[in-house]
Amino acid sequence: MRLRVLAAACLVILAGCDSNPAQPTCTFTLSTTSMTMGAAGGAGSVTVTTGNQCAWTASSGVSWITTTGGTAATGPGAFTFNVAALASAASRNGSLTVAGQAVAVTQQGMACAYALLPASRTVDAAGGTASFDVNTDTACGWTAAPSVAWLTLVSGGSGSGNATVTYRVAANPDAATRTGSLTVGGSAHSVTQSGLTSCTVDLNKYQDSFSVAGGTGSFDVSASSSCAWVAASAAGWARVTDPSGGLGTGSRRVTYVVDGSADAAPRSGSITVGGRTFTITQAGTTACDYSVAPVDFRECPQVGARSVAITTAAGCPWTSSTPASWITISSGRSGTGPGAIAFSIASNYDAGERQANIEVRWPAPTAGQNVRVVQAGCGYAVDTSSFPAAFPVAGGDFSFWVFSSSTDNGCGGPLQNACFWTAQTTASWITILSQMPQYGYDRVSFRIAANGTGVLRTATITLRDKTVTVRQAGS
Repeated sequence: MRLRVLAAACLVILAGCDSNPAQPTCTFTLSTTSMTMGAAGGAGSVTVTTGNQCAWTASSGVSWITTTGGTAATGPGAFTFNVAALASAASRNGSLTVAGQAVAVTQQGMACAYALLPASRTVDAAGGTASFDVNTDTACGWTAAPSVAWLTLVSGGSGSGNATVTYRVAANPDAATRTGSLTVGGSAHSVTQSGLTSCTVDLNKYQDSFSVAGGTGSFDVSASSSCAWVAASAAGWARVTDPSGGLGTGSRRVTYVVDGSADAAPRSGSITVGGRTFTITQAGTTACDYSVAPVDFRECPQVGARSVAITTAAGCPWTSSTPASWITISSGRSGTGPGAIAFSIASNYDAGERQANIEVRWPAPTAGQNVRVVQAGCGYAVDTSSFPAAFPVAGGDFSFWVFSSSTDNGCGGPLQNACFWTAQTTASWITILSQMPQYGYDRVSFRIAANGTGVLRTATITLRDKTVTVRQAGS
């Protein structure tokens, strides 16, 4: 009996127990979800915070990050890894997976270093073209920058990775040696240029003058046969053309060219040779002479294209304009030196004679030339003396005469047909029979329809500035 009671008690106790208790809910908190490493790489870690019974794993998604510990754990812990060194200037990105969460890893590229070969160069006084090589990582961009004006880039002024920079060294006009450099990414390629051999030069003249048009000039240099010198212009508008590059030896002639000037005021510049100065002066545009032809146009009512010639020296500016709406300047509204103004004139069939100017102007405020344009117009008359007081009710065909002529008798030839006109009406019961348009002197024929209205009716026929009244009886 006692055994049965104990057994029953045990069954009651077991019935109140859960043989498969519920699992705890796990959350995972990471110490970071992104990190940046230097080019040297090294050790790294991510700490995981979670419950004591919570299991997690960790792994690397790229070959350059290797795991060193904590790839599988239960409860709080840390995942450790190592980032390999990066030998490139370009950065790279990878990822880790820790406790089901992504951790981004960015590794910075190594700092760019630039080696310039050769690091320096020496050139003689005559100058010339030279180059150097840039050696760097392919991801490293760069720009070459000269430190002095007498060094100029020819090619390879910028790029990335390995390349060649070509530059030009201007002739050295002085006896002293000079030094400059070209810089790429903090590294410098230095250039040393020797000066001219010390010697004495003389010039056969020391100045010359030019008009605003410019031109070519020359002077002679006297020096010993071993004396090297450079003729260098200080003005961009005066250039030495011979000897080439301005570099000469001994006695010889220097030739130069002076550009046309667009400046109102005079200007001056110089060419130096071995310590001697040759001065160039040039007149400004206020000293320009101008000639305009023709200056008077007398035109008929219908006109073609016309032009005006401008004669002046190179470099002398001018403009053209007109206040007249019936004159159109198609080209030559402005110019420098010799040129032409092309214009057209609208037909003038309605009005009488008209006149306007094309205004040609140059730098001085009051200087210029007016080109006068006079255009003949047209005059019209009609003869309706044959018209009755009222045209018959039945209608019929009738006519009247139109007389037209230009205000200039020289237009229109023997037939005096320079004037162009069209007879027209808005009345539905009048039909113009003559072919239109017409020129000069001609008859206008028209037809009047029968009037069924029973009352007098009136309409008009118009041509240019003339109105012809037509009355038709109604009964």
